[in-house]
Amino acid sequence: MLFTLVIEDLRVRAVIGILDHEREISQNLLIQAHITYAYQEKKFIDYMAIKSLITELLQTKSYGLLEEALQDISENISHHFDTIHSIDIFIKKLDISHDCDIGVRLKQIF
Repeated sequence: MLFTLVIEDLRVRAVIGILDHEREISQNLLIQAHITYAYQEKKFIDYMAIKSLITELLQTKSYGLLEEALQDISENISHHFDTIHSIDIFIKKLDISHDCDIGVRLKQIF
């Protein structure tokens, strides 16, 4: 059976971006993820480990582009959890524009 782990409204402060001011000061990010996996008895997905992995990567890697962050996060999750079939994840920069949120989404099938 396939199930989907849903992570909604994960808020992280991280250095991400290519502009000079983005390289110096962390900014507020909002992460949403839908991770489809095959459920197997005695082999489960550790939800908190996935949330922690996403947070750790964003806070330690200092990505230049959102696309680079999403690709790295997706690859790390699929590497650590072999029952994952697909990942649909996006990151929004909450402080980049005063009149809207801007972000990038990645949909990947393994």
